[in-house]
Amino acid sequence: MPKLALLGGERAIPEEMPEPGRVSFAEAFARHMGVEYALLGSCGTSALICALAGAGVGCGDEVIVPSFTWIASAGAILRVNAIPIFADIDPRTFCLDPEDVKKKITDQTKAILPVDIYGHPASIPELMKIAEEHNLMVVEDAAQATGAQINGKYVGSLSHVTEFSFSGKPLASTSGGVMTTNDREIYERAMLFGTHPATLHGAITIPKFRKYTTFGLTGDRHTMDSRAQDYAYEQLQTLDARNNARIANANYLTEELSELDGITPPYVKPGYKHVYHYYTCLYDEEKFGVPRDKFVEALRAEGLNVGPYVDGAYHMGGKDVHAGPLHHRAIYQELNVYGHGCPFTCPYHKGGPPKYEIGSLPATEEIIKKEFSLSQPDISAPNSRGQMKQYVEVIRKVIDNIDELRD
Repeated sequence: MPKLALLGGERAIPEEMPEPGRVSFAEAFARHMGVEYALLGSCGTSALICALAGAGVGCGDEVIVPSFTWIASAGAILRVNAIPIFADIDPRTFCLDPEDVKKKITDQTKAILPVDIYGHPASIPELMKIAEEHNLMVVEDAAQATGAQINGKYVGSLSHVTEFSFSGKPLASTSGGVMTTNDREIYERAMLFGTHPATLHGAITIPKFRKYTTFGLTGDRHTMDSRAQDYAYEQLQTLDARNNARIANANYLTEELSELDGITPPYVKPGYKHVYHYYTCLYDEEKFGVPRDKFVEALRAEGLNVGPYVDGAYHMGGKDVHAGPLHHRAIYQELNVYGHGCPFTCPYHKGGPPKYEIGSLPATEEIIKKEFSLSQPDISAPNSRGQMKQYVEVIRKVIDNIDELRD
């Protein structure tokens, strides 16, 4: 008769046996991206909040982030009671400009939060060098860039901590997100912040964190449900093949649209793999003499599913209202998120609340007036070269008839 484990015998169930679903997908994702740790979240935003918390970002800290992005990139900073400091973008890649990042660093800066917008990686090697020089963390928002690479290495393995989203993204599931890191302390701190206490026992190995394992830090449960994990696991097996098919379609579009004066197709930095969550072009309104929105309206009338992304127009009160870059929006102009000025007036932040001045980010404010995008489904398989030719024909048709659109 086997001896009881309680009395020194072997366990009936091996300690290393993974929990079905949750652990297997997290481990598979980490292996695919070439990182040590992956922590699942209920969505990309929840994973980004955990990433910031894991990096030690908190009250009074400043985090440098682009204004040319989805609202949650900066909103996650507010959720950990830190303060977004907006920096300008590279007008070619639409990602953070490392030179402007340098100008925004203060003695209160805790982290840099680059966004791999549209699926093109930010300049992570340059930003990591800046971070090292100033003792900062790089918390990367790769929500739109699962499978993107820099010099052959996957995004998610190059920064201190990275977040991905699975909601309608290159790796799509019904919901969910993930945080990746090679730093055990970041991983465990993030677990304490966003993992249900029942799953913490045995997972926390760093002595200073063990006292929190009974209930975690907040009781939040930033977890991904098992069905979403199962679906994401299957999507992971074909991620690179699907990305490569989309890239082939995008390359064809770029080859054709490069011949059209007044339309600038996406730029891809040498050594970078762009996975095209959006295929984003720039429109030269000065050349055509027709507003960008009128041009987009004409494309839509021809059946092309296209429009601005960051400046996405919302139909309100019978007219389109443009959102503008983040620093133009009400919460940053009014400094009002939680009431009473918090977190902008946090007593741990020296020098008073930040000033989010309109006109302070010239590249951002110029590009947002020019961009228009085809979305991921429109350029992904099973759409093929035939559909891409139709898209080009539509754009050519509208340009050939541009005189008819002038007032």
